[in-house]
Amino acid sequence: MRKLLLSGILCCSLISVSSVYAQKSEVPKFITNVEGVKEYSLNNGLKVLLIPDASQSNMVVNIVYNVGSRNEGYGEKGMAHLLEHMLFKSTKNLGDIKKMLSDKGGNANGTTWLDRTNYYEVFPSSDENLKWSIEMEADRMINATILQTDLDKEFSVVRNEFEIGENRPDRVLQERIVSTAYLWHNYGNSTIGSKEDIERVKANTLRVFYEKYYQPDNATLVVAGKFDEQKALQYIGQYFGVVPRPKRVLDKTYTIEPSQDGEKFVELKRAGDSKNMGALYHTVSYADKDYAALDALGEVLTADPSGYLYKALVETQKVSSLYFWQPTVRDASYMYFGFSVANDKDIKATQDVVRAELDKITTVKYTDQDVARAKAKIIKEIESIKNNTISYAINLTEIIGAGDYRLGYLYRDAVEKLTKEDIQRVAEKYFRSNNRTVGIFIPSKDEQRIKPIEYTDEQIVALTKDYKGKALEKEVANFEASIKNLKQNLTEGKLTNGLKYGVIKKEIKGGKVQATFNFPVSNEKDLAGKSNVGSIMAELLKTGTKTRSKEQIQDRLDQLKSSVYFSFNQQTLSVYISTYKESFKEVMEILGDVLVNSTFPQNELTKTISEYSTYLESRLNDPQAVAFTEIIRQTNSYPKESIFYTSTTQEQIDAFKKIKQSELIDFYKNILGGNNGVGSIVGDLDSKETAKILENTFGKWNSKSKYEIAKPLFFETKKLDKDYLTPDKENAVALGRVSFKMDRNSPDYPAFIMANEILGSGGFLSARIPMRLREKEGISYGAGASLNVPITNDVAYWQYFALLNPTKKSAVETAAKEEISKALKDGFTAEELKSNLGSWQNGRKTRLGNDNTLIGLVNTYLQYGIPLEDYDDLETKVKALKLEDINAVIRKYLSLEKMTSIYAGDFNKKQ
Repeated sequence: MRKLLLSGILCCSLISVSSVYAQKSEVPKFITNVEGVKEYSLNNGLKVLLIPDASQSNMVVNIVYNVGSRNEGYGEKGMAHLLEHMLFKSTKNLGDIKKMLSDKGGNANGTTWLDRTNYYEVFPSSDENLKWSIEMEADRMINATILQTDLDKEFSVVRNEFEIGENRPDRVLQERIVSTAYLWHNYGNSTIGSKEDIERVKANTLRVFYEKYYQPDNATLVVAGKFDEQKALQYIGQYFGVVPRPKRVLDKTYTIEPSQDGEKFVELKRAGDSKNMGALYHTVSYADKDYAALDALGEVLTADPSGYLYKALVETQKVSSLYFWQPTVRDASYMYFGFSVANDKDIKATQDVVRAELDKITTVKYTDQDVARAKAKIIKEIESIKNNTISYAINLTEIIGAGDYRLGYLYRDAVEKLTKEDIQRVAEKYFRSNNRTVGIFIPSKDEQRIKPIEYTDEQIVALTKDYKGKALEKEVANFEASIKNLKQNLTEGKLTNGLKYGVIKKEIKGGKVQATFNFPVSNEKDLAGKSNVGSIMAELLKTGTKTRSKEQIQDRLDQLKSSVYFSFNQQTLSVYISTYKESFKEVMEILGDVLVNSTFPQNELTKTISEYSTYLESRLNDPQAVAFTEIIRQTNSYPKESIFYTSTTQEQIDAFKKIKQSELIDFYKNILGGNNGVGSIVGDLDSKETAKILENTFGKWNSKSKYEIAKPLFFETKKLDKDYLTPDKENAVALGRVSFKMDRNSPDYPAFIMANEILGSGGFLSARIPMRLREKEGISYGAGASLNVPITNDVAYWQYFALLNPTKKSAVETAAKEEISKALKDGFTAEELKSNLGSWQNGRKTRLGNDNTLIGLVNTYLQYGIPLEDYDDLETKVKALKLEDINAVIRKYLSLEKMTSIYAGDFNKKQ
């Protein structure tokens, strides 16, 4: 196990960036261009990746440090993750990081895992945002303050995050299996760490860890999206180039997990409401050529509906659901299979059945079709991520942590070259019972043991240094994130049956196309008592048609690198499509077939109900599920047949088990239809050709049930404080709601938006409620507020939430209500208005750069006639607000005497 250098070796103080700004800044040296990823380096060892994409209106700065839980020593479990939290506090030069992030809006986060820690910021594209992000990351690389006073508050927040994970039996089971599978390597340790270590670590110990690993020679800086490349290089040279190369030399980790010499078994007994099983096999690092073959084998085994394990276990209802996972990591990895088991099943008998099926993995004769199907799905996912530049830049974090960003291309190339012989070989090599952790120890002789393969840094360099990649794709056109530009690129149309649609002309990387269609249907009378039928019906739409099997539908969508998803809520069927320009027509043909020819096989209904029921059983005593369900039930009084009624979890389970195939078919044939629908498509499509495709898909698809919009009733909230006990759960939830009448045309709406920003939802954890509960007192991992003002009616509400340790219930309740009381009594300040207004505006600009936001705006316009200009008009109204307007509106609508408060958790805990 690797340990930190002695503090005496790192006794030098932090180097202030400001003290070296006077030095001549450095011009980053160009290294290579791999498929549009331009690599540079600085003399201090910093690696830089630029990924320009003119089609974006946002940019992301993402810095990855090669340090994670793998680098932690004795007594330091969770240190890397705790340090990540601390780097959002303050720096010597710039000050309060969270405050600055809050003021600038956008999206920001930090994450820690086994091999790496990263920090990223997504902002609207501008030179100012680019410069600030680079300067800030350079400053907190070596100038973080790491104060003991901040740590005293933050450790309880991290502990609360730890406790949230402890509420999930499947997650805890996986951690126990992983820790049992690894004897020595730190991959056996959870990244979030030991609760005791988290609570006892001191700031000076964190500082030693920080000074060792947070240095330019241990980091990769990624800048992606729409930005000025020359200015980016200038800012990087200006702020990072002046940071000296550290004198210390990082030791290489050298612990290698020995070959497992027999099947292991772990049994976990603790509170929970569902049964789960897991199985782990030791595999290889991401750099190994076998990694791609193993990923493909995982798909071949678990895919719905074609997977061998899926058919043997889920279709036969021996388990309710299954999945597999292979982490993207630097050293020898593992493949994990997770199984959910219905409560009426004998878990020990199921364990034997599952183990028997796992034993067959080495004996199956895999086919060319198996390989083609898996390759299509994996390549689809690779392409989907690659063609979303912002997500791709963040996703690179894992690949960089695994050794080098180019390993991702080698992985893709390996997937494309896979044959059934590769699948057969890895199945026979790795999936042996003596390499598995799930059961008891079995002595045996002459085992063929699997020894993890070590990859040195030099080997990874040799693998990647001359890699050139595929030919560069053509650069996409610029698309300005503005309502004016949206309108200029929007083509509207109407089908013969009345469906309204909009085509947003925009080039997206890779020729990607995204679409969302919403189909309002029927009326309250015809939908009475059918809410659960509608949701299951939507889930089963892709399980087979008169002309295509479920397997054929899924295989073809994967081959087209496309996805189609359905959901049904209250009285609207929604369809979400992700595809590519050349595949759009065929994907819509498949969708058209699904909408008019679905057959809803009985075996699929049985499987889905089992899966849903098992999932719901796991939430029976989950504090978050209980709290968010009960806050609705306590503030609304609808009859059970109403589409607005909120069922208890047990009521949902009971209702699902009663659903019949005939009910699904009746709902499908008589309720669904597109004649009142709307849909928006974004991509580089020809509007006339698109109109023909849409007419062929939806033009004759009409509902037999008359459509009348259903509107909810208003129920005034009353003062109520109610506890729901969830025994032996480590985390708790607090919610408070006040209902009132307001629609988006109300003159009070803009003021309430800003009041909500200041009180609970604005900025980066800097609004009053989260600042008090998390930052000042450290009694909640997550806290905030939300405002719900609908479009078509005036039934509105405001709500706050907090995640907490059950023993902190009283403190959280007091703090939250005190902050609301202070706001009602004393109002907000001019400084708060100024700060949150800027953050709110920047957040809206960031969202406008998201394709789903554009789709949502156009669909709202088509369905409700709300002009696109309202997006800008609302901002104009908010900017014109005076402080007294905001203070007046919160006093008008909010009152603790009308607040319904729900608390869910194990409040009998003593500590």
